[in-house]
Amino acid sequence: MRYFTDFIDDRGLSLDEEGLPFADLHTACLSAAEALIEAVHDRLRVRTDRPAPGDAGLVLETRVRDAAGSTVFRARLTLDLDWYPSDS
Repeated sequence: MRYFTDFIDDRGLSLDEEGLPFADLHTACLSAAEALIEAVHDRLRVRTDRPAPGDAGLVLETRVRDAAGSTVFRARLTLDLDWYPSDS
């Protein structure tokens, strides 16, 4: 069955228009959760808009939709950042 993985972050919603075939719902959901972890990694390590001192954190979410368009899974990752003054 084909499932669609959408992402939501501070820039808005990114809809998956193509989807991917998965053997079952469980596999599709695990794949979405793994993709969420990778998105956080990219945001922290690779992208130019990664958090800077003073930023409160990140909230990223992924949703899996089935072929009918119904949301069948949601994963949300919240990373709170507390920046303390530097002694240097």
